[in-house]
Amino acid sequence: MQQDKYLKQGALTLCASVIIGFLADYAFNLSLSRTLSAHEYGDYKVAYAYATICGVLALLGGDRVAPKFLAKPLANKATSEVGGFVIFFCKIAAGISFVLFSLAYLSGYLHLGSWSPDEHHALLWISAAIPLIAVGAMLSRVLQSAKLLIYANLPWRIVLPVGKTLAILLLASSLDQVHLWQVIIAGIAILAIITTSQLFILYRKNLLTLSPVIPVRNQSQLLATSIPMMLAMLVTIAISQLDLYMLELLALEHEVGHYAGAVTTSHMIPVAQVSVIALFVPLLGQALERGEEYAERVLWQGQRVMLVIILILTVGLLISGAHLLQLFGKDFFSAHDALKYLILGSCFWAVTAFVSTWLQYTGRGKYVVIIGLLTLVTDAVLNWLLIPIHGITGAAIATCIALCVASLLTWSTFIICRKRSYSSATIQSTQSGHR
Repeated sequence: MQQDKYLKQGALTLCASVIIGFLADYAFNLSLSRTLSAHEYGDYKVAYAYATICGVLALLGGDRVAPKFLAKPLANKATSEVGGFVIFFCKIAAGISFVLFSLAYLSGYLHLGSWSPDEHHALLWISAAIPLIAVGAMLSRVLQSAKLLIYANLPWRIVLPVGKTLAILLLASSLDQVHLWQVIIAGIAILAIITTSQLFILYRKNLLTLSPVIPVRNQSQLLATSIPMMLAMLVTIAISQLDLYMLELLALEHEVGHYAGAVTTSHMIPVAQVSVIALFVPLLGQALERGEEYAERVLWQGQRVMLVIILILTVGLLISGAHLLQLFGKDFFSAHDALKYLILGSCFWAVTAFVSTWLQYTGRGKYVVIIGLLTLVTDAVLNWLLIPIHGITGAAIATCIALCVASLLTWSTFIICRKRSYSSATIQSTQSGHR
């Protein structure tokens, strides 16, 4: 009964995250693309991709493993234990963020790239957002693990893009020219507000205590679980962002901005994918306490929901994609063919993502990492071959093929692991019977 209530609430949150969240994010990207040049818009998307990857790296998978390890402490109201978990990973995030910021500044100071710190480069400014992204992700996962999906998802899916859109409109109305670093600073301020509000909610709901705390036990064992999950997530993000970096290297500057418009349009599918997984992951963590067969029930329940939603979104985007692209400007219609391949690739991977999560949560994360690395290499090679010939369409074809390969390998691994698991269970049952 309680689970049904949670799923109904989660379904409403899912709809809001996917539909309203996508519209809010689309409005932000539209306002940004119309305020900045195509080149600057591309620079922002590259910098944002960098910050996203670094935000995942900084936590070493702490946010990914939270639903599994916090299920019991949250159920027992062990707030000091939850606080110890959060502080452990936030300390790691602070240290790694400082190193990443130092490396970004040093690379500009030594002119290792085509920029210097004095130029207010987007990469340096957005490096300051990495610790906030990491801490925000951790607090959001704690709320998600406590099944408070509204507080966990909506601030990031709706409030953040709406806030950034309003900030751009305010800057555009008050300044003669809006600079990219001003947009980033405004975004960092909104990040800080959301992160602080989520911390306040955790305190108010009596889910978290930061003083005193119970230190995390078996830290090496916890990291041994979290790091493979972090690597799998990093590879997934790298696959989705690799095109932007390689287009920056191999294509014309304005094409990066056009491709970013196509990526933004197709992003509705990954948003739905993440939202569905967020809905079922807390249930998966609880089910694993009872055994893999119970976890599989949650898996297939979530998989059915995922399949229906993703197919509806895929068809809808294929029909309306051209009109959505033209909202960015007439020049962006050149990315229409690229958009079709990005939609198809996102669809293939979305219907596989839950299986990938299940493999990670059942101790088979190394297979996910290996598959991800193979996919990343495939995407990089195909980008190198296709971008010089077909431009942004070639980049999209490369991503589509790479994600199809990832989907095929992940499903194959799942089937093999499932057969092995059932074979082991049958052998143990037979041996017990003979005794």
